[in-house]
Amino acid sequence: MTMVKETKHIANPPRGGGSVNWTEFFERSGLILLLLLVITVFAILRPNTFATYANFRSIATVQPVMAVTAIALIVPLIGGRFDVSVGATLGLSAIVTASAMSHFQLPLAAAIGLGVLSGALIGAVNGTIVAYLGVNSIIGTLGIATILGGVVTGYTNGIPISSGLSPILTDISIQSVLGIPVLFILMAVIAVAVWFVLTQTPYGRNLAAVGANADSARLAGIRSKRVVMQSFVIAGALAGIAGVLQIGAQGNAGPQLVGITFILPALAAAFLGATTWQPGRFTVQGTIIGIFFLGTTISGLSLVGIQPWITDVFNGAAVVLAIALSAQLRRRRTGSLDIGS
Repeated sequence: MTMVKETKHIANPPRGGGSVNWTEFFERSGLILLLLLVITVFAILRPNTFATYANFRSIATVQPVMAVTAIALIVPLIGGRFDVSVGATLGLSAIVTASAMSHFQLPLAAAIGLGVLSGALIGAVNGTIVAYLGVNSIIGTLGIATILGGVVTGYTNGIPISSGLSPILTDISIQSVLGIPVLFILMAVIAVAVWFVLTQTPYGRNLAAVGANADSARLAGIRSKRVVMQSFVIAGALAGIAGVLQIGAQGNAGPQLVGITFILPALAAAFLGATTWQPGRFTVQGTIIGIFFLGTTISGLSLVGIQPWITDVFNGAAVVLAIALSAQLRRRRTGSLDIGS
């Protein structure tokens, strides 16, 4: 198994005369422009269904859970590691949260705390396996995801937990502030918090340094193993938060969330995000753009009457294309692909 590591950005040489670097402009803005094009096309094709407040509100309500999941993915990715267990962690955290309320009658705050804590603990296990035992991150987290899937299925017997849940949580999908869905607002708050940690703190800089070159980071005095370990804990905690939000989005906690199908859009968004805003780098801003590009496109395709299986094809193709594009952008800017274990 191989994976693509982050590499340092090498700025293009300055251009004289104040001329516009159109190549760089389209690299940074291409996905945004493509999103605007998708909106325009579907608004023309389905003006009475796509171009409506109800549809855009639906997108803004459905996508935040996937956005938080994708943000969880990019934290270890910045450090040069994959965590393909975030979908399974989300599912388990949702089950833990729902079970705490339904089966053990715990208050909402305690149930949410247990759900997020369970995600962080799974992240700690992943971090230990990858950082300290030296297991390939894809293989290690895929194994953990498989275990979690079996645990969730065994505990629930394939039946969603829907009774005894706090209406404060289950009704969150229909709540809004000034017309903006509460789920979207919560996603924005989480995104800003993660952006701050990744870009404005010593930890974020250390994580980027480890992802760029782990050996150089160690020589600079950065405790690389601990940094990688912490990235998995953060990813697990974010997946736990996404699990709690998922209960609010669908009104229950079900075992279907642990499958690989759920994680594909998040993975595609993470790598699509690395092709925009700051091409060649994983960023919170780019990931959010990627999520809403995918969500808006799928919404439009559904409204024009495509078959459901095309969604899976689209998500799979988006993953492959996004990884290929981000790798090529990294090659152009650094001179090498920098692929490692």
